Amino acid sequence: MYAISLTSIPPRLPRIGPVLESLLAQRPAPVAVYLCLPKVWERFGQLDVQWDVPRDIVIHSANVDFGPAQKAIGFCRSQPIKVKKLIYCDDDWIYPPGWAEALLNASTAGEAVAASGYSVGRLMRCGGTKNPDFVDIAQGFGGVSIDPAWLNLPDIAPPPEARLSDDIWLSGQLARQGISVRFCPEARSGLRPAFEDAHGLQDITGAGQTRAEANRAALDTLTARYGIWPAM
Repeated sequence: MYAISLTSIPPRLPRIGPVLESLLAQRPAPVAVYLCLPKVWERFGQLDVQWDVPRDIVIHSANVDFGPAQKAIGFCRSQPIKVKKLIYCDDDWIYPPGWAEALLNASTAGEAVAASGYSVGRLMRCGGTKNPDFVDIAQGFGGVSIDPAWLNLPDIAPPPEARLSDDIWLSGQLARQGISVRFCPEARSGLRPAFEDAHGLQDITGAGQTRAEANRAALDTLTARYGIWPAM
């Protein structure tokens, strides 16, 4: 039994229907698909757009806006249902029918699974995996399978400098616990963009940071807090 969770932002909600439908169509079927939304967005304020929620989608509201990491933290912090596997993903991709099954089939006890990812060596950091079957940074767009207990941590909230580097922040939370991320490229086959807009995280910055600066700040915070992935 597994669940799927993701988050979104007001400008995307009117177009998110096909994404949600593709998640509901997974086989084996998830016990639920959770759309984790804050009651108030730091960047957008309160929800002020009209949109239709597909049937069977569960809206999970939170008092705190964790930024893009809401896709995982929103579920894991509250665990509205008890499942051993959670797949979290992004809101701007269409997921083919065999996507979840591929991630689940690659799962091994004590390991996360990611359809896409890379080594921290690419970011000029030390301590990354040397095994090609594993990655350090799990990229949420392709889907990441975890035990939700792994992200139910008291200090999981990303600080301001790490809010927009959600993949790095969430992956760091796994790494600090010694949880490896198995690479499952098969699960990426057939993924396709749902739409194009100007809200992709690669296209925006926060607090005056460029994307590279935000990534570096998130990594520096992980190193300072947990001693992982120091600079080369």
